[in-house]
Amino acid sequence: MFSIEMLPAGHGDALVIEYGTPTDKHHILIDAGTIHTWPAVRNRLKQRRKDRYEVFIVTHVDEDHIGGSISLLDDPDLKHRLDHVWFNGFIHCSDGGNVLGPVHGEQLTSRIVEGGFRWNDPFPNPSSPAAGGPVVVPSAGDLPTFDLPGGAKVVLLSPTGPKLKKMAKVWKTKVEEAHLVAGRGDAGHAGAFPPHDRHVDELPIVIGRSELELAASEKERDGSEANGSSIAFVLEFGNKRLLLGADAHADVLAVNLARYGQMKGEARPRIDVVKLSHHGSGANLSSALVAAIDARRYLISSNGDNFGHPDDSAIARAILGSSGPVTFWCNYASKRTGPWVQRGTAVGATFVLPKPGKSGIRVTV
Repeated sequence: MFSIEMLPAGHGDALVIEYGTPTDKHHILIDAGTIHTWPAVRNRLKQRRKDRYEVFIVTHVDEDHIGGSISLLDDPDLKHRLDHVWFNGFIHCSDGGNVLGPVHGEQLTSRIVEGGFRWNDPFPNPSSPAAGGPVVVPSAGDLPTFDLPGGAKVVLLSPTGPKLKKMAKVWKTKVEEAHLVAGRGDAGHAGAFPPHDRHVDELPIVIGRSELELAASEKERDGSEANGSSIAFVLEFGNKRLLLGADAHADVLAVNLARYGQMKGEARPRIDVVKLSHHGSGANLSSALVAAIDARRYLISSNGDNFGHPDDSAIARAILGSSGPVTFWCNYASKRTGPWVQRGTAVGATFVLPKPGKSGIRVTV
């Protein structure tokens, strides 16, 4: 048993991983969506009445990942289900080498410390008596690997020390602009801009290789310090591998997936399911990244609000760079994913969407 459920987190992420056997199930929760989608995410988590989460991973400080996470740690009905929390606070960014993000980070820090959660416990070089070391990938050697209960294994891909240091500078600046002190925490819960519709260009009626190549040729690169600080990793269970990209930068993922391949003795390591970085943004899925792995199954978590994700360029690169026909699972039928259901077939791509009127989707790895 090894599955991932993408909850209805709007343009954000809220992911439940389940692995194990029918009599010994284990769960990981990754992010909890935005403050606006928290009621829907909360409802889904409450429906999973028996779930406890060995690890709650808050990948980075952007509101579409951390907004609901703050609400979760405030929730008396759910927070007791969490055990370990992995999250890089300011102390980790400064030591480890959306505008409101760092403020949300301070607010999550307060909840972690006051809630008595085990914070970054497995990571070396503790940053304080209350927290383990930074979740960070060293520049050389094997990638950090951590065993989880039930036989799963995490192989860390992101962030790197330089990416965390860049985040620390932005964090300090933004927190001081809000009249807070970096690393001290804050009891409040900052708001967020309301979700809004984003225009997306219509897809061509007919899509062939030339249209894919044109879309894939767009020049895009993610320069966000917050996204660069994302916790991304390969989760292994049995002989299956799930890549969880958070919003990590494509160059970091490509380089460290090559290192992962060296660890496994595979020139192009097999990945059974890829959760695309940054909700299928073209700025976070380069052709080099697709070429670094052997994958044919991709997940997209976004309803298209605010940024219009997924980008056609990312879809095109995945189709062109994969070693055979590909399948995309999406947790929403949106203005962008809907048209691809019909267009994708001609170029060897299948799109699986929730049933009409539904959102969220579960995929077996």
